Amino acid sequence: MVAPIYDVDFYSDTVISAPIAAYREMRALGPVIWLPQNHCWAAVQHSPALEILRRPKLFLSGKGLSLNPDVNKMLIGSSLNSDGEAHRRQRAVTATPIMADQLASLTPFIEGAAETLADRLTSQKHFDAVVDFARILPVSIVIELVGLPDHGKDKMLDWAAATFNLFDGYNARSEASFAKLRELREFLDIYGKPEHLQSGGLSKRIFEEAPKHGFSLEQSAQMMRDYIAPSLDTTISTAAYLAYAFAKAPEQWDLLCSDLDKIPNAIEEAVRLATPIRAFSRYVAEDVEFHGVTMREGDRVLVVYASANRDESVFENADTFDITRKTHKHLGFGQGVHMCMGMHLARLELKQLLASMAKRVKRWHLDGEATIAMNNTIRAFETLPVRVETL
Repeated sequence: MVAPIYDVDFYSDTVISAPIAAYREMRALGPVIWLPQNHCWAAVQHSPALEILRRPKLFLSGKGLSLNPDVNKMLIGSSLNSDGEAHRRQRAVTATPIMADQLASLTPFIEGAAETLADRLTSQKHFDAVVDFARILPVSIVIELVGLPDHGKDKMLDWAAATFNLFDGYNARSEASFAKLRELREFLDIYGKPEHLQSGGLSKRIFEEAPKHGFSLEQSAQMMRDYIAPSLDTTISTAAYLAYAFAKAPEQWDLLCSDLDKIPNAIEEAVRLATPIRAFSRYVAEDVEFHGVTMREGDRVLVVYASANRDESVFENADTFDITRKTHKHLGFGQGVHMCMGMHLARLELKQLLASMAKRVKRWHLDGEATIAMNNTIRAFETLPVRVETL
């Protein structure tokens, strides 16, 4: 069978700024397609995307997730860019303290911060749902939780955006991000030592726990990347999308406010539709016939989560925001051994944000032109002006 070809740059401004139609065109071609401009395969339907995530020995993360080998040399070794026992050992250090059963002590702090934020925003009535709403709580929580020195606190969002720009590795956004990644590495070389980190923070905990799992001091410092890059973006992107979705579908806000038990499912539905991480690549470990195409050892395949999450064969009326939908099959947090380690913290923050706003807000309205963040991997709004009617 001849592989379906989609001859459009997946990382072009056109696709990043308006991806939904592009994903639909890709899925119509077949479950797995070839992207000649990116020199890789793309799993664009739900079934192959899920299978790749569940076959980590065939589709490797340990060779790096970028399409650029030079970028992968810098990223390999993090939890996201590792496999097997190395991945398990590292995740035991970094993921354990932010699992669901470990976060109970944070709930009062997060609830209080969300209430304060909701009071301020509802008194303003007009605000930016990205800068003023979506970013405030995640950034403050992560800064408190991670315990970086002051210089690192100011740079977290820049470093996270730069890291995710590098997963293409070839375009102008990637090139501009190399300097930021070097800055992060230099920061970790200098400040990634226990004496520079706040007592009780997750970063300092790494240096207490990592040696028990056989990691060196240098490896421990680099593991701090797991808290800097991936810890913010899913929450920020989803929070802003929730504001947008409830403004576009006010009946869904009424439904949520009438039954706050729907908040968790509303969050999952927003993660499905927003899909903050558009796609990551995997390295094909051996020749394989896969969903009608022949992949060779050394090929790259993009797992396009954002397309899989809108697959109509799995999600009826897939482009519709429906907080009553059965969402358990969505891939917005990934699947398998590399499932998002920060998802429990993200859910907790988003739950408190929605609960606090639901006490105060009767209606959300768009209040100006939204702009899209031009990032190779993260799907998010850059700005989203909104207005709220209060109860």
